[in-house]
Amino acid sequence: MFLTIAHRGDPLVHRENTIPSLRSAVDKGANTLEFDLRLTRDGRIVLLHDGGLGRMWGRDADIADLTFEEVRALDGEYEVPAFEEVLDAFGDTTFLVDLKTDDVIAPAVAALRRHGDAFERSIFVAARRGGREALIGLRAEAPDAVIGLDWTEERPPPAELLDAMRPQYFGPRWKVADAAGVPAMRERGYRVWVGPLDDETEVVAALEYGVDGIVADDISSLLRLRADAGTS
Repeated sequence: MFLTIAHRGDPLVHRENTIPSLRSAVDKGANTLEFDLRLTRDGRIVLLHDGGLGRMWGRDADIADLTFEEVRALDGEYEVPAFEEVLDAFGDTTFLVDLKTDDVIAPAVAALRRHGDAFERSIFVAARRGGREALIGLRAEAPDAVIGLDWTEERPPPAELLDAMRPQYFGPRWKVADAAGVPAMRERGYRVWVGPLDDETEVVAALEYGVDGIVADDISSLLRLRADAGTS
């Protein structure tokens, strides 16, 4: 399956990492939802990219300093979703789960395992400082986890990192795809996505290049261009 990965849902239409944003992306045809997980002060898992609430929610506070009840009172138009709400709402969608802190990993894995086949439908990434070490730890604790290695460097990933993490997916930025050795990684059995992409010429080029998925903010554009390209 080619992964049409909706980056934080459909953020050009709804606020990122909210249920309406995720629902809009799925309704348009996205088969994979990318979102970010963090913990509130009282240990609830919520969807939020930034540690602080200022950019998206207009509150000068960190998510880790607020209870879930306080977070729910932030905005009347949208709500910061609890992870459980997402698991209940999207029962047959692939998840690309970005683990933004080390302390969210264990409870997120536990929540996914409790929800039917949600764990099997999930790909874990950690696009942050210390994320690679966190994913190596996840591999040790959950040998059956599906892991994606986010990659920004202009060199292929070293063998020792791949051996320790054992990712199934490789996710370089498009601008380093050649330098990161995408063809060689695919020949070695890794599935490859690129992105996030927001330029249509880059999406077309990535489709022609031959990848297994694309991450995009404009999911409508990605789906249209993929249909035009006839990508299977």
